[in-house]
Amino acid sequence: MNITQESTGELTALIKIEMTPEDYQGKVTEALKDIQRKANLPGFRPGKIPFGIVKKKYGQGVLVEKVNEVLSDGLNNYIKEEKLEILGYPLGNREKGKTVDFENDESFEFYFDLGLTPKIDIELSDKIEMDYFDITVEDDKVDLYLDDIRKRFGENEIVDKVADGDMLKGKFVQIDADGKVVEDGWAFDNASLLVNYIKDEKIKKQLIGMKANGTVSFNPMKATENETETAAMLGITKDEKEKLEADYELTLTEISRVKPAEINAELYKKVYPQAEVKDEAEFREKLREESKKYYQRESENYFVHNTIEELLSKANIELPNDFMKRWLMESDEKMTQEIVDKEYEHYAKSLKQQLFINKISKDNDINIDEKMVKEHVIDTFAMHYGMDGADKEKREQLSMIADSVLQNKEETNKIYDQLFDEKIKEVFKSKLKLNKKEVSYDDFIKIVDEHHKTHHNHEHE
Repeated sequence: MNITQESTGELTALIKIEMTPEDYQGKVTEALKDIQRKANLPGFRPGKIPFGIVKKKYGQGVLVEKVNEVLSDGLNNYIKEEKLEILGYPLGNREKGKTVDFENDESFEFYFDLGLTPKIDIELSDKIEMDYFDITVEDDKVDLYLDDIRKRFGENEIVDKVADGDMLKGKFVQIDADGKVVEDGWAFDNASLLVNYIKDEKIKKQLIGMKANGTVSFNPMKATENETETAAMLGITKDEKEKLEADYELTLTEISRVKPAEINAELYKKVYPQAEVKDEAEFREKLREESKKYYQRESENYFVHNTIEELLSKANIELPNDFMKRWLMESDEKMTQEIVDKEYEHYAKSLKQQLFINKISKDNDINIDEKMVKEHVIDTFAMHYGMDGADKEKREQLSMIADSVLQNKEETNKIYDQLFDEKIKEVFKSKLKLNKKEVSYDDFIKIVDEHHKTHHNHEHE
């Protein structure tokens, strides 16, 4: 078999494969002899069918199969041996390729178009400067977090009147358009709902201020705009559409409200069981530290996203666009020219970003394997349960839990992505010059919003 390559553009190439009987005949004969041993034909004992009859009956089908097999292996091996980095997969050339005459020809020529991966010339160094926002957590954010903690560890108490945020229990009875109870309609005596879940402000105003045994008529589905919440509220499934979309009368039987926990040593211990917290000031500082970790993760995610965008613009990556559009069409039978024209810009952007990330990964030996993923899961559980992560026996116990978690492929892929993103972030932080800026969380959100707004406008200019 003779394989040659010809450049057809900066990022495209043409592969010509010439095949003679010596390349495929041995495989064809071997396959036919195997059929001869196994085939059953009337008038012949198994394994005694003349080879000529087998060849006449099965020869052309076997020839097509083995030529394609040799062709595929030859093309794939050539790409590997020549270390060609290609996009998608080879496409048959429409101009030079012709219909193969397997019945009359013995030698064959095949032509394939290749789309080549572009070279990405960019070096990460301290010559590239990127903004890095260090989030400061101001007192008002600590106040909000403290309020949330107090509610989370608070206790329910029965109250007389409904206020926003209360939990309501009651009885639902289906009614008609005139507000009359529907005979044999749906009724549910053990309903519960949070006032916060009501999106219809008119209904919410009717509920607020009500007392136990009071009644109100409304459409729960329209009030919540959420099938799952409404179905749970009515004690039905989402598939029971007639009940789900009906009007109901609600009679309140109980109103409960969360009484926030007192700020004292008991609360400190519940929130931070492994730490010694002396007073409210120290407790607030721990909440501030915890909030900062959360906000800082957002900042670092933005840093990575913004850095990739900036470096991509500097890299100026080109693609073999005509080839890629054709590849998209041929790789998905549902894809039309109209869809490709409409979606290609978005697809090309994603592909460039993936190529860029692949280069960063390769240049910096970023490799996430199964062992790293499992160790991460074990460490996460050890931290969650307050265990000594260095204890060999404890790690063996957690190893079984980790194995169970990793049976979920979707969850496993999330962990892979999380660890990979962490490695990319470490590379950027270690190699680029960081222009550190201390900002409040609110100011950080404004910066992000402005960035997205500007970026969106540029994309649509």
